[in-house]
Amino acid sequence: MTNIISTFESNDYVILSGALSKEECDGLTKHLFNLYSQGQTEKDPQCPLSDSVYGDPAFDELLQKMAIPLGNKIDKKLLPTYTYARIYRPGETLKRHKDRPACEISATLTLGYDGNSVWPIMFDDEKEIMAELEVGELALYKGCDITHWRTPFKGNWQTQVFLHYVDADGPYADQRFDGRNTLGTEKTVAPKRNSITSFFDRKNKKHTLVNDTPKPKEAVSTLTRHFIFPKTSTTSFPGYFPIDKNNHPELMSSKQECERIIGLHKDLYATNASVGTSKDRSITKEIRAADVYNIENNDENKWIFEKIANVASFANDTHFQYEVYGIRHGIQLIHYRSDTDVKGHYNWHIDCGPGEAATRKISFTMQLSDPNTYKGCDLVVNDHQREEVIASKAQGAISLFPSYMPHFVAPIERGERFALVVWIHGSRRFS
Repeated sequence: MTNIISTFESNDYVILSGALSKEECDGLTKHLFNLYSQGQTEKDPQCPLSDSVYGDPAFDELLQKMAIPLGNKIDKKLLPTYTYARIYRPGETLKRHKDRPACEISATLTLGYDGNSVWPIMFDDEKEIMAELEVGELALYKGCDITHWRTPFKGNWQTQVFLHYVDADGPYADQRFDGRNTLGTEKTVAPKRNSITSFFDRKNKKHTLVNDTPKPKEAVSTLTRHFIFPKTSTTSFPGYFPIDKNNHPELMSSKQECERIIGLHKDLYATNASVGTSKDRSITKEIRAADVYNIENNDENKWIFEKIANVASFANDTHFQYEVYGIRHGIQLIHYRSDTDVKGHYNWHIDCGPGEAATRKISFTMQLSDPNTYKGCDLVVNDHQREEVIASKAQGAISLFPSYMPHFVAPIERGERFALVVWIHGSRRFS
């Protein structure tokens, strides 16, 4: 509980899961669509493509019931003000904004969606944190203090409810009920909510700040059995290891595989590439400029993880010989663009550092774009103080190197380039 309170106070938001069950969310989604079919929703200037409802009795009832359990999570007495529920429609956006006083402490809760992925909400102008709230999960945030927004929606619909509160001991306590005499109490067909207080802290997702360092057993991919090797003695110091037309070309990805991976970005949501650790990360385009899409290990993408596992296993067995156990997180699909104010690039850097990055052993980059479609954007690796190695730009080529090696991505001059990036972790620092 202390971690939740400190996270909320220091970051102005915290992610919690299990606020409602799938069945409860389905019931409220059905209720919201019923309101729409009965003409009881409206369009609003903030999200003109979507359908919204203010202060519906079913959602206000939820607001009241959630006040105590949510307040206990952050050690505050919360007074309910109002609810706002939406059916988001294709192409909708939500501009960067902060909320009015009646939204001093707010929760946004995902009820359902029809699309290849949930539509994330973004927090914090400097860090640009992407919160992908699955059904039943919520973000509790200081609505008047932290900037939040959503990029264009790529799905068919998404139902969301906003629960707004004020601190009973804060400056906006007079905003209780948002100027109304009371909350709506009308009985509805919404499901009984007898599990509201049973939610728990979200863990091991990229935007989670409650527990920022995943435990190895929880974070390791199901593919990590491929990564167990006996430690062997060696007098050499492993350096850059290419998979290209001259070195194990059978392990390269085909043009069709590369294009299939690139195509994933059409249904995913990008964040601006950041620099720094999870605690002090920032968007600094003078150092790094790119769009980043996160590819999760699900049934659709399993083949990508298996391919990475096979290549990394071979490279580690024959070249690096590190003690490694696998991938701790999703894969980054990186998009470097030349049509932006700051052209895509990444200055000299290393991939290991404090926190979770301390156990990165092998950096893995797959070249996805046809080299004839862009100019510049070379990956350059400093291979143990020897000459700088320029990675192959052949479509499907792969570069592997120790994560402590300095490297950079030159500015893109024309077109666009996609690359797949992931790190292979060990249980401790380099050994």
